[in-house]
Amino acid sequence: MNPSHAAVRARRLTAGLALAVAALLALPSAAPARVEAATIVTGTASQLLARLPTASEHPAGYARSKFVLWIDADHDGCNTRAEVLIAESRVTATIGAHCAVTGSWRSAYDGVTTTKASSFDIDHVVPLKEAWDSGAWQWTADQRTAYANDLGDSRTLRAVSAASNRSKGDRDPADWWPPALSFRCVYAGEWVAVKTRWQLSVDSRERTAVASLLGTCPVKGLRVAIAPALASGAPAPGGTSVPTTGPTPAPTATAGPARDACDPSYPTVCIPPPPPDLNCGDIPYRNFTVLPPDPHRFDGDHDGIGCET
Repeated sequence: MNPSHAAVRARRLTAGLALAVAALLALPSAAPARVEAATIVTGTASQLLARLPTASEHPAGYARSKFVLWIDADHDGCNTRAEVLIAESRVTATIGAHCAVTGSWRSAYDGVTTTKASSFDIDHVVPLKEAWDSGAWQWTADQRTAYANDLGDSRTLRAVSAASNRSKGDRDPADWWPPALSFRCVYAGEWVAVKTRWQLSVDSRERTAVASLLGTCPVKGLRVAIAPALASGAPAPGGTSVPTTGPTPAPTATAGPARDACDPSYPTVCIPPPPPDLNCGDIPYRNFTVLPPDPHRFDGDHDGIGCET
């Protein structure tokens, strides 16, 4: 890696870290957050997909304005859009007044190239509405801002042609794949990585579409850090806290009774304690974290994961 590219990556990481720190500072003073090592999830894309919970989408209430775009997390004069353009330029980007970025870009979705930054969009690999439908509807405003401007994982945001981004819209892989066939396997891996990072659910059509593609081109060696806005003690979807140490948490898909009626053996989903004694067919969740004593006996093989698919 040449020095200019190293500097660009460091710049993007700094911006992502600044946003994470801002999220931590925004936590209630009654429960100060501790900065600990991030939870890391590793495995093939198929393995990570299998751990994502299946849940119906929750489209009610979505508005793009609920996700703040674009912010300057590290206060260096360049907002998130500019940071992605700088990081993804195929030549060393030049930064002018007011962070006007000059460079050269190639859209991985369709192969379009440009030297005109304004002709490219910054795509959320998992669109904002898809994130909302899959769990972000339960997030805080700070968590939604962190997601919309996530520079901590380069798979979350991509500079792509405006045509491909608008063709995609808010559709998931059940209804849209990048036109560039050679990029589809990468895209499937990125989709799974982002959903894992942000602990989002998948619906059944989406799961089938991604699993089918991954069956033709296994994506190996994924390493995903749970988003600091979730992993560092900020409220996770549903109001629980995701641990930063110990077993890897399953993504959250919370619905149903109030959180004070949820059994603590199942920290990432809301399942009431017995009675009645439930089985996996009685609940909509799959692949969720189970802690002892597991009163419903969802974890038959005692690996810490309940109702495995």
